[in-house]
Amino acid sequence: MEEISLEKIETLVRTAQTNVNDAHAHYHQAVTTLSREFVEIKLQLCIFQYDICIEMANVIRNQPTGFAVSVALKGLVLRLFEFHLTVNQHLYPRLKALAAARGIEIDDATVRQLKREWKTELTELQKWQDVRNKAAGHYDKDFPLQVELLEGLSYDHVMGVTVGFLHFSMAMLIILKDSGQGVAHDNRSRV
Repeated sequence: MEEISLEKIETLVRTAQTNVNDAHAHYHQAVTTLSREFVEIKLQLCIFQYDICIEMANVIRNQPTGFAVSVALKGLVLRLFEFHLTVNQHLYPRLKALAAARGIEIDDATVRQLKREWKTELTELQKWQDVRNKAAGHYDKDFPLQVELLEGLSYDHVMGVTVGFLHFSMAMLIILKDSGQGVAHDNRSRV
């Protein structure tokens, strides 16, 4: 994994901040039910990106050492795991149904291709289910297990998966934008 510099993460944070603020303003400007639904999905994706960028920036700025690295990384693992669940269970099905109801097809092959591109990250994320369930946000009573799970996290590994998921969420925003533009072209609404 390429090293993420403090300068690069600060640029990412500023971009994510602009995106979340713009999406929030757009959320309050949406006047039709259709535009509101698209903008809700957009805002949720932008919130995720901003959360992740801030979490990454905190780890990079604070430069933890030793076991503290693993403790600092568990927040990223938790956020990534929850985001993945939200996308699969709520956001993508909602976006697909919303677009289909308006006669816009979201190409499943495109989404499958995205998942193939990030297969390594998706596989790694699934391996962190126990970290999420027992040591990051949900705490198991078996404390030695918590420590063992945290000790299994490495900076390069977690940051690599995180960068992959930022790319994946950006691709989801592009799919959302393209779907919204498809709706806008039929003059029913503007997203």
